[in-house]
Amino acid sequence: MNTELLRTFLEVSRTRHFGQAAENLFLTQSAVSFRIRQLEEIIGLPLFTRERNNILLTSAGDRLLPHAENILASWQLALQDVAVSEGQDIQLALGGTSNLWDTFLQAALPRLAATIEGLHLRTEISSAQELTRALLAGRLDMIVVLDPPQVAELEAIKIGEIELVLVSSEAEMTPEDLARTGYIFVDWGTAFNLQHARLFPQPVIPVLHTAQSHIALEFLLSHGGSAFLPTALITPYIEKRQVFPVTGAISVSREVFAVFSNTSTLTPSLQPVVDLLRDGDLKPSPT
Repeated sequence: MNTELLRTFLEVSRTRHFGQAAENLFLTQSAVSFRIRQLEEIIGLPLFTRERNNILLTSAGDRLLPHAENILASWQLALQDVAVSEGQDIQLALGGTSNLWDTFLQAALPRLAATIEGLHLRTEISSAQELTRALLAGRLDMIVVLDPPQVAELEAIKIGEIELVLVSSEAEMTPEDLARTGYIFVDWGTAFNLQHARLFPQPVIPVLHTAQSHIALEFLLSHGGSAFLPTALITPYIEKRQVFPVTGAISVSREVFAVFSNTSTLTPSLQPVVDLLRDGDLKPSPT
């Protein structure tokens, strides 16, 4: 299988436009069309259909999509594995949800590289579900999540907690005032989402929904509003009286877990990584 055929297929499926895909791949449009025809001949089924000038995946194309992504990701990992020098004898593919990269994982990378000799890092940001699939497929060695998957092949170790505090751009706010100023919903995982509805006396429709605490904080500072944000992130802003704790609102604690395969040959090498992440104080990267 020519991986360029799969790469072209993924680009067309992403852009839904042969011309745009050709431009992104630095090819002519006819070359893109030829590659798609080649792939369709190999598969034996059409992968795209045109409806009202819109390019759509067929059912066969839709089924091929995750397999194409996995094949290309595995091929990239194989190339990296072969290319890594003898001195870099530990490879770590680390995945995390965007809110955890935003909160503390980004700051942990230099510490990992400085402490573990010969470490070669690759990172990935995605949803907890996608990260779990990548871990089970062997594309990732470890993921850091708030809600660990309940899968027999995976082991989860608690590495810390994040305290979330409801803060507002205005002083002396109460939960009853949130609808007036605008509420910013930050996705802190399934358990938080289930608990969230019980935290307010009345349902609050958010003006912004995001998975990144820095986006929520920037929006709050520039536009106003309220949001649950990590204590480690917003303490300096509270001290400068740029944001204020919401009166009467309870704080929420979320446990953070490192998850990895319990059958992986890399498992012994992961213990120093787990220890370093556990020793961290879950502070965010400096802004």
